[in-house]
Amino acid sequence: MLSVRWVAALSWQGLAATVEALYPENDLGVPDHRETELDARIRGYLELLPARQRALLVLLFAAAELAGPLLVGRFSRLSRLPPDARVAVVRSLRSSSLGVSRLLGDALKATTTLLYASHPATLEYLERAAPPRSA
Repeated sequence: MLSVRWVAALSWQGLAATVEALYPENDLGVPDHRETELDARIRGYLELLPARQRALLVLLFAAAELAGPLLVGRFSRLSRLPPDARVAVVRSLRSSSLGVSRLLGDALKATTTLLYASHPATLEYLERAAPPRSA
């Protein structure tokens, strides 16, 4: 039987690699995964969930760590790939013609977007970037 700690460790590695790929550091002024403290905030969110829902999301990030790169032909863990390769893996998953790959990529994006978009830095950026509203 798989050790719960082993799966949790894989999950945290997958989570960190995923948020780094989806919300990378940039020169555009868009808040990144570090500024929004996304890794820690998602972990905190997971602690608030009932056990079953938490287990599903822990397994999601563990699957991203192990299976994500394999589904797009890379033979490495997601966290061991260079940042630009992580971005390519997540983009490939989301645009794949294989349903399970698309499902994994979209689930990663949807799960992390919830907390990314609710961070004050992200909200402030979106307010500044939005076109002026007409009355």
